[in-house]
Amino acid sequence: MRSLRLADLQRLISQPDFQGWWIQFRAANEALASARAHHRLLVEGAATAGFRSELAQRAAIETLDMAREREDAAAALHSEATDAENAAFQLVSQYEDLRIHVSELWYRLGALEKSLEERRADAARQGAGKKAEEGLRAATRAHQARQEEYERLGARKQDLWERVEATWALQAETSLRVAEQRMRGKRLRSEAEGQLEVTERLKGEAERARAEADRASGQISALRVQVSRHLADAALRFGCAAGEDFLYFRQRDQAGWSFCVALVENGDSYNLEVRPLAVYSVEQKRGVTFLEPARERAATAQEGDQRFEQYFLSGRKGRAPASGA
Repeated sequence: MRSLRLADLQRLISQPDFQGWWIQFRAANEALASARAHHRLLVEGAATAGFRSELAQRAAIETLDMAREREDAAAALHSEATDAENAAFQLVSQYEDLRIHVSELWYRLGALEKSLEERRADAARQGAGKKAEEGLRAATRAHQARQEEYERLGARKQDLWERVEATWALQAETSLRVAEQRMRGKRLRSEAEGQLEVTERLKGEAERARAEADRASGQISALRVQVSRHLADAALRFGCAAGEDFLYFRQRDQAGWSFCVALVENGDSYNLEVRPLAVYSVEQKRGVTFLEPARERAATAQEGDQRFEQYFLSGRKGRAPASGA
């Protein structure tokens, strides 16, 4: 690392050779920063697309589960409707048999009423005997028994018909609900298919973004190598120590101090606002943790003697000088 005076360093920075190097280095550094920003966007885009794809797939699965629930409900309702239809068929058959039986009772009751009227007429004639009265009583009992049976079976027929209508109503209601559940299941399946299409599209976007991010990562690696080569070239051409943000030169006649030339712009990280190509003074022990404005530090004869004694006579760090030295 060369030792320079401040004026020599400022002259070096202003030379076309250094300025040409600086233009190339800055272009490479800007390209690297741009590539990193582009890579970050691609990674974020891939992550976002992947996350949205997972959400869409999860939503599609949930929608398919809902569709299956509707289809299962439709199947259960269809079974209920079928049972109601079979029950209604049996009830209608029972009703028809009972209706025929009640109709026959009605005809028989009519015949008994006619016979009863005739018996009453015979018993009302003058001189009707005991036999006519017994016949009237027998006809009355027979008519009453048939009348009670007719009313009983008629009430049963009416109750059976009400059950038929209730079963038909249940069948109709269940059939309508079956159709509704089937349509809801069909609609949900169509919605799930759309969500799965979105899932596949987002998966494709995520894969493409990841592939582009991989290519961008390769470009970043190449640009980092290029920036490193520029820094190595600076160290070779200008005799400096090259960091990533500064070039360092020893300060002539002032041990323990160096000049550093800023390669970046930073107003937050350091104790001073750092500007590109600005020169700062740093103590070698602390480095850029504490920057000072560049200034010439001339060494006095006394300081030179102290540096000589400290370097040659104090011994290496961690070892005491030999006795009598």
